[in-house]
Amino acid sequence: MNTTFTRTQGFKTLLLAGTVSAIALTAVPAYAQDDSEKKEGDAIIVTGSRIQRADYENNSPTVTVDEGLLQNTSTAAIETSLNKLPQFTPAQTPSLGADIQPTATNTPGAATVSLRGIGSNRNLVLIDGRRGTPANASGVIDISTIPSAAVQRIEIISGGASATYGADAVAGVTNFILKKDVNGLELDGQMGVSQHGDGFEYQISGIMGADFDDGRGNVSLAMSMNDRGVSYRRDRKWYRELWADPEVNGTQFFVDRPGILLDGQLGNYASALPGLFPGSTLSPYTNGVTVYLDQNGHPYVNNNYTDVPNPGFPMGYYGSPYATYNNFQGYTGPIDNYKYKVADNGLLSQNNTNLQLVLPLKRYNVLARGNYEINDWIGVFGQAMFSHVHTETRNEPGPITGGWGVTMDILRNDPTIQSSDPDYYASGVRQLINQNDVGTDLWNLLMSRDNPYAPFSITALMPDDRQTFTDVMTYNLIAGLEGFIPGTDWTWDISANHGVSSTYAKQTGIYSLERLRTVLNSGHFGEGFQATGNPSQGGFGASTATCTSGLNFYNPPAGGFSEDCLEAIRADLKNRSLTRQTIVEANLQGKLLDLPAGELRAALGASYRELNFEFDNDTLTTQGRSFNDQALGIYPSGNSAGSFNVKELYGELLVPILSDTPFIKNLGLELGGRISDYNTTGTSYTYKILGDWQVNDWLRFRGGYNRAERAPNIGELYLAKQQTFGVNTAGDLCSLANPLPYSANPTNANGNNVLAVCKALMPNQAASDAYYSGAGATDNSTFGFAWPSAEGNANLTPETANTWTAGVVLSSPFDSPALSRLKLTVDYYNIAVNHAIGQQSVAIALRSCFDASLNPLVATDPTAAAATAACKAITRDSQTGNLGNVNLTYANNGRFKVEGIDAQLDWSADVGPGTLGINSQLTYLLHFYSAELPTDPVVDYAGTQGPTANGVNGGNYRWRLFTTLNYSIKKLMLGLQWQHLPSIEDATEATFHTTTVGAPAYDIFYLNGNYALTDNINIRFGVDNLFNKAPPLTNYNPANIGGNDTQLRGGSVGGLFYDDIGRRFYLGANVKF
Repeated sequence: MNTTFTRTQGFKTLLLAGTVSAIALTAVPAYAQDDSEKKEGDAIIVTGSRIQRADYENNSPTVTVDEGLLQNTSTAAIETSLNKLPQFTPAQTPSLGADIQPTATNTPGAATVSLRGIGSNRNLVLIDGRRGTPANASGVIDISTIPSAAVQRIEIISGGASATYGADAVAGVTNFILKKDVNGLELDGQMGVSQHGDGFEYQISGIMGADFDDGRGNVSLAMSMNDRGVSYRRDRKWYRELWADPEVNGTQFFVDRPGILLDGQLGNYASALPGLFPGSTLSPYTNGVTVYLDQNGHPYVNNNYTDVPNPGFPMGYYGSPYATYNNFQGYTGPIDNYKYKVADNGLLSQNNTNLQLVLPLKRYNVLARGNYEINDWIGVFGQAMFSHVHTETRNEPGPITGGWGVTMDILRNDPTIQSSDPDYYASGVRQLINQNDVGTDLWNLLMSRDNPYAPFSITALMPDDRQTFTDVMTYNLIAGLEGFIPGTDWTWDISANHGVSSTYAKQTGIYSLERLRTVLNSGHFGEGFQATGNPSQGGFGASTATCTSGLNFYNPPAGGFSEDCLEAIRADLKNRSLTRQTIVEANLQGKLLDLPAGELRAALGASYRELNFEFDNDTLTTQGRSFNDQALGIYPSGNSAGSFNVKELYGELLVPILSDTPFIKNLGLELGGRISDYNTTGTSYTYKILGDWQVNDWLRFRGGYNRAERAPNIGELYLAKQQTFGVNTAGDLCSLANPLPYSANPTNANGNNVLAVCKALMPNQAASDAYYSGAGATDNSTFGFAWPSAEGNANLTPETANTWTAGVVLSSPFDSPALSRLKLTVDYYNIAVNHAIGQQSVAIALRSCFDASLNPLVATDPTAAAATAACKAITRDSQTGNLGNVNLTYANNGRFKVEGIDAQLDWSADVGPGTLGINSQLTYLLHFYSAELPTDPVVDYAGTQGPTANGVNGGNYRWRLFTTLNYSIKKLMLGLQWQHLPSIEDATEATFHTTTVGAPAYDIFYLNGNYALTDNINIRFGVDNLFNKAPPLTNYNPANIGGNDTQLRGGSVGGLFYDDIGRRFYLGANVKF
């Protein structure tokens, strides 16, 4: 199969040369028309070309959003309003309140948008036609930093705009047009709250401006403040019902009860188990099982475990003599179907009742701008913008388990702890440290081991939730000159744009793992602990720590651990990132000459852009630095830094071909080209050729082709190694029972060679023997959690995109009052991205090593295959041989194509004493093809929740609808918005039939109203989620209901597409002076 969807050859050089040469020969090129050139009755001048068009006359699919959509809602979150539109797919929104891990490419609490769902870094966010300052190394703009009070409208080009604005406008442009030439004072305020009384939000804003020097200049100042309170999932019945549902696992990822891990030397456990669990069927072979203490101090087990060979059980997958069972025995604590429940698979399940529904936010914005006409043909302008956004995110406490585990000594023989020395007491008497600390039952279990005094591993949760407090401060300064060329209609502008975005994040509820281990192993879980650093030098320059209560998770003090104990192990993390962007650009626009069909107009410009980014992580979690200690519950990340600069030239031509002939009122072409010279990836070319055929006053056809080459961003190029949490959809390919065709399964063609590669990757023979004699080698699962490490790739090349659009614009041909204000647009779009830049998944990284189609040496020389870079990215545990860390990077391996139809209907008419209007926007998705590797066939994900590879967002509904109905009468206007999402399939349905349900159809309504008390005072009010529509159950498998001992139906509610807050009310007022 070809590695690209299409190949366009031939006219790139011709188009660029023709466009630029034609403009250059005239020595004068062009910029955008201003609003004064609107015709009577035109809606708005819209973004899309440096030679602008009115809303329905743009040559690309265009949507214009006025400030009404932003005001008629209970929240000031701009992304929430935009995500109602079918062209947008939710990316980062206020519902992501559990994101606590700031990195170079992730800013907790940020707000981003994604056009067509192909990634936030593939659409360009502009402010008055100029680039905003990126929030992080991904190059995305945090739109919460944009002063919403100063927004006049938002113009959205969703058919590609790379030749006009830059190569990263693959999916299009979202352009925030701010208010200008303000005269007077305007104050605005609003408050909103849910019907549950939480999530209270208010915003206060003001903008004032005045002309001076007889109207030759204008200055304005806008300020706004927005405060959003927190709300929790526990306060919504749909979450409480889900938590109580026995067919759904709980939301608590780690068990919140203390326990001990039964591992190693298990021969005598059998003697203690019957006493703990009388009459139980608990197997004596329980390696890897944790025994917990419930709230009453009683031991219990709650694990899936794998039993050793037993002839009484059937053989497992591919003849594996292992069987898996569920154990839940001994628990005497509460089962309230809220925090604790027993699922239908027989296991105790817990819920995290502190999960946020909406993250809290505080935002302050200031915007100052001014312009002055020095004379009739030259003027000066400037703008300063500042924003401070504070957000708070929260997740469950850090766990003492697994890689963050603590191993406890029972008998230390530590000369610094007399009671640990058996010779300290009379002959035959030994005081064993921790004997009375874990409880009698767990103590007897430990003493039943072959070596009763061997260390043991504890499990517990730390006492505090992990929280991240993020502050983003952004400022942007713009200054320039603008004017006319005397004697012509040519206009020009030259400007400099400098922006800085500084992010500071503080993480609390984080603890030092090594200090925790030190305190816990000092005797009696650290009770009475005292220590001073640098003891060999008398504590010179060191800190002192104490622990009064100790940290006994099995029998904690009634008032909780003493503050000095927590202070001794706390490790609040602090990190910062800094983005600096400088842009210098010049633009020129005007008429070249008159042609028989009209004016030949042009635009030409040049720009220089430089972007610098740095991310400084807390030393405790910095890759390559903190190797003696680490933060419990937070993954390490390196300090990232990078920069690039790009020099660009662009040109556009508006060419009239025919006019006022039969069947052709106007026929023209819009040509454009851009040359971008990056210091990182070299020269890229983007260009467009668009057509416009207006048949008559009511029928017009439009469309064309856009070519883009998106250069990799700083994160994709220079991201320092950072560990992440994710999933592995391939399982362990070294398992002999893995069903995938490129695993070590002996039934596969290359199974034995893959096995040889696996053994070569094992750190030593002991690890290999341990793995292939244990249960891991017979695991047939292809799903699991993973903790890979990701880093950038400086060898990336630009990805290419080809966009085709074709549309029709229909204005009413009727004169009747009922139909004269009818307008319809229908546009086809097709965006194909080849050599797509994306971060490898764990499954793809594993395939790259073991799949002979990707690593041919697997089939011929397994030893050499194991030495390739793809295989060296995989590590195995030195003791167990199990799969360890997998190193991921970015690659140009992917490709995808999104194809669909947009339709927009506008109609209004006088009905009764007022005016009735309707605006309806529909997007129908024909296809969403995607493949993560060049050798893989593309898969059509349209109508499913996938894909997520190649940096796209997923959630590809077959169609989406957003309709607004308005009725205005005198001073009152009432509006009703209807948002419809059809049913959607699970992502796996795209590759094979599954019984898992994605989500059912969903409808939500919003009611709003405005009343003009006077000409200068307006009151607005409304109800979001008018009928308190509950979010649907998503991602569940009804085939697992009833009679299944291991599988649950599953499911979740909420998510990015569905309202899980419920009914909300708001009231606002606007006053003008």
